[in-house]
Amino acid sequence: MEKVDLYRPADSSPSPLTSISIAPKGHLIACGTMDSEILLIDSKSGKTKQGITGHSGAVSDVSFAATANSVLSCSWDRTTRLWDLKNIEESLILKHTSETKALAISLKHGKGASGCRDGMMKIFSLRNLKSIRNLQAHRSDISGIAFIDEEQKIITASYDGTCRLWDLSSYDAEKTLVKQKERIRSIATTPDGSGVFLGFQNGTIVQVSIDNTEKRSKMVGHTDLVSKLSVDPTVQYIASASWDRTIRIWSLETNTEVATGQLMTGISSIAWSLDGTIIYSADLSGSIVSWMPSL
Repeated sequence: MEKVDLYRPADSSPSPLTSISIAPKGHLIACGTMDSEILLIDSKSGKTKQGITGHSGAVSDVSFAATANSVLSCSWDRTTRLWDLKNIEESLILKHTSETKALAISLKHGKGASGCRDGMMKIFSLRNLKSIRNLQAHRSDISGIAFIDEEQKIITASYDGTCRLWDLSSYDAEKTLVKQKERIRSIATTPDGSGVFLGFQNGTIVQVSIDNTEKRSKMVGHTDLVSKLSVDPTVQYIASASWDRTIRIWSLETNTEVATGQLMTGISSIAWSLDGTIIYSADLSGSIVSWMPSL
């Protein structure tokens, strides 16, 4: 894959990037850092537009909430925060009982979800960050959350090796989709929920359906943990990032690898551009790379 170094920190000892999110119009990139900052980067020039400070621990996940004017973040400081980019001095704060590791949002239902190290998940309002429901979803770290809007479902994945499906109307656990000993490190879904993809500690990617948990397929190629998964806007491909220093693209039709790119450091997060022509990666060197897969 062709790649371009979009952003490299000027600091000689940069903070690793932990997460990445693309604004609804695609012009802005939000990144979380290990040193508790959120960076806003121009997606064309790679220039830093703004730095957001307020968290007191590593920013573990970040997402544009509804527009390019609001960013949602969660942190090891045990909070989820909603930032108004027009008035960055003020943020709404939702407190948790342990370090917060994963975020997901549903614009259709106006809800967000945060997952924590103690296995607790909070469902909250995107409008005011008020808690709607607390759920003891897992026995240990929640590593990924995904909403399935059309089905009014939410899926959680955990270091305890399980992936669970929840009903958003009753907030009950409907079923366990996967139960293994290996830690689940990342999750992604197709918009309709027909495909659920799990990235494991050992580098394996497993696909499962919410309707048929017995039917599974594997994608094998990574040699270290799969840190992030992302389905492309056309729902033809899924991209995976790993600490093995590679980004890989897989065909959803054949479950085969169709492109690979490599860096000199572990890759912590990835996100597709809105038109599906570019993949942005954030890595442990504190850099952002643009990848053009030419699929």
